[in-house]
Amino acid sequence: MTKEQIIQIVVEVTLFLVASYFLFYKSWLAELGKEIAKLSTVEELTRLTENVKKDFQEKMEQYKSKLSEELTLKIEPIKSELAKSNITHQIQFGFLHQERAKVILELYKKLIELHSAMVDWTNFMHPIIEDAEKEGQARTDRVNKAIHDFKNFYLVNKLFFPKSFCLYIDEVFKDYRDKGWDFGYSQNRVISGELTEEYFKYYSEQMSKISKELKKNLPPKINEIEDRFRKILNVEEE
Repeated sequence: MTKEQIIQIVVEVTLFLVASYFLFYKSWLAELGKEIAKLSTVEELTRLTENVKKDFQEKMEQYKSKLSEELTLKIEPIKSELAKSNITHQIQFGFLHQERAKVILELYKKLIELHSAMVDWTNFMHPIIEDAEKEGQARTDRVNKAIHDFKNFYLVNKLFFPKSFCLYIDEVFKDYRDKGWDFGYSQNRVISGELTEEYFKYYSEQMSKISKELKKNLPPKINEIEDRFRKILNVEEE
């Protein structure tokens, strides 16, 4: 049953009540008029008055009983349909919430991995375990994978979040991506060994600046995203 059909039934019930009310009184008043026309004495008028009160009360009760039965027949389908609609809404909302929770958990994991990979990659000093070049390439590969994994997962699941929240996540991701690009460029210039002392110092300072900004500016933004995720999931503070 559609919303328009429910509205139509409600209108019909209202008209039915109004019409029934006036038909009842019209019929009752017509009978009363006939009785009054037969009167000839004051005693008969007094008797009629008492009888009219009693008769009116009896007919009113009969009218109420009949009206209640007829209203039940008209209203029950509406109640039933509303109950079905409510159950359907609850099922749909429950399913959406479950799916959104899965997306939030996975997206959060990818965000934390992205931040961890970026911080590790941009650290000024790294311990050498076996091979410095291979370990450096592994850090670069980890960052590239983290960026692509986050972006690819996020883009196909944006519809689970409000547009305003998506804009915020877009800005955070852009910050990571831009810093990653700038750091990678500076790093390649330094590794090339083709720089003058002045440019070597400049690009080294740029790399250090990016590393500090990642550690200082991004964690508060991650906390903001965490708070919004908790709000969506209805996580309550203990």
